[in-house]
Amino acid sequence: MSSDQVTSLLHELQAALARGGYSYACGGRIPIAQPAVANTSETQLLSSTAEQPRCSDPVTLRWDISEPAIAGEPPCRKVTLPATQKIDTDALASLLQDCQPATFGLGGRDVYDEAYRKALKMDPTAFCSTVDPHALGIVDTIAQLLLPSFMASSTHRAVEARLYKLNASGLPALVYSGPSGKFKAHVDTPRSPLQFGSLVICLPAEHQGGQLKVRHNGDETTFDWSSGDGPDKTAHIEWAAFYSDCEHEVMEVSSGHRLTLTYNLYAVCGAGRLTGAFPALDPARLPLYRALDGIISSDPFSGQGGRLGFWCTHAYAYNDEHETPFPHVLKGVDAAVWESLKALCVDVQVAPIVTMDDERLEELNEFQAEEDKLPAWIIGKKFGLEVDGYGEIESSSDMEALYNRWGSFSDSPIVWLTTPKHEELQIIYTAYGNQGSAETIYSRCAILATLPAATQGSASE
Repeated sequence: MSSDQVTSLLHELQAALARGGYSYACGGRIPIAQPAVANTSETQLLSSTAEQPRCSDPVTLRWDISEPAIAGEPPCRKVTLPATQKIDTDALASLLQDCQPATFGLGGRDVYDEAYRKALKMDPTAFCSTVDPHALGIVDTIAQLLLPSFMASSTHRAVEARLYKLNASGLPALVYSGPSGKFKAHVDTPRSPLQFGSLVICLPAEHQGGQLKVRHNGDETTFDWSSGDGPDKTAHIEWAAFYSDCEHEVMEVSSGHRLTLTYNLYAVCGAGRLTGAFPALDPARLPLYRALDGIISSDPFSGQGGRLGFWCTHAYAYNDEHETPFPHVLKGVDAAVWESLKALCVDVQVAPIVTMDDERLEELNEFQAEEDKLPAWIIGKKFGLEVDGYGEIESSSDMEALYNRWGSFSDSPIVWLTTPKHEELQIIYTAYGNQGSAETIYSRCAILATLPAATQGSASE
């Protein structure tokens, strides 16, 4: 790839990050437990870690039937997904018969038009399921990536996911069947000022097609939940979440049945600090992942190695007496950057960065040979306020020694892909003058991705 092409890719990524173009959607998958370990969901959830993703038991749906075909027949039926037995295959067909044509809102009215939307629905008052997006970690993931809270805020936001009509909000369960099941491009109408997005959970029923396309500010992310054709056909619960102002579209289902549960997402008061663990998240399904993969694959440093730098978008209180547990408190696009880089096996760190102004940098480099000149960035060894107790700073060499006590000068070039937004008090020191005076240095939080030189091979996690 030519240097002009690499520069163009970097500029595109910078522009997208500046407009928040990569933080509008997220998604993932939850594997279905095998029968040998089924019915142990509580143990699975309690023992899960980021390295051992959560899994779900097979999904059971129960629904009401209006008129039992046989006298004395129970007024409800159930199906277990994935449907591995004939009884469940038959029950799935029965479920489709008990669904109703799905309408959509237009001009304040519910409208049915197969040219625009061809699907079936069942209202939550008529069914229940064993799917729990809270217990599966999906809601926690959405809270951190799409609804960040500021640590210094007196209140912390959390996410509540509600099914439609259960609390006069949300959307029904939808069944898109092939051929031709679809829903043309549209933007949902929020049902409350507190609604900020939608969550779609795709149940493990075999189908082809039916891709969900989500668009925002010229960017597009596709969630393809079609049944796998390869040797690994492990069943999964798939999911996607996105902001309410995103246009989205369900493509035609060519075969099978695409079953989804759709929730409206509301911002509510939360309990405090978010965990930073994403056991339900597949980073490769973040819109940002593809852009970063393209940049890294293009080798922007022409085999010489270097650093990509991302000034954190959100503010973090990292200079108090308690050390901030990075990366666990990263939020929004910052968390998406971290997760994407880790998934790409890039050496990544979160660090406080001090940027010297031109005057101080020129002073430090005045008598340095060209190959020994110091870069503008000092990378802190740790977070937390530093009070330098090594005496008064009288010269540029004293200042250089102070920087080296606190951190280290970057040993490779840094290409910054975002602009700095927040700063925190970092270092207090005593400066020399007619009399000693207390001086301060501020830092900014950043994510650094180190790309090795070509001779060093690939970086590891």
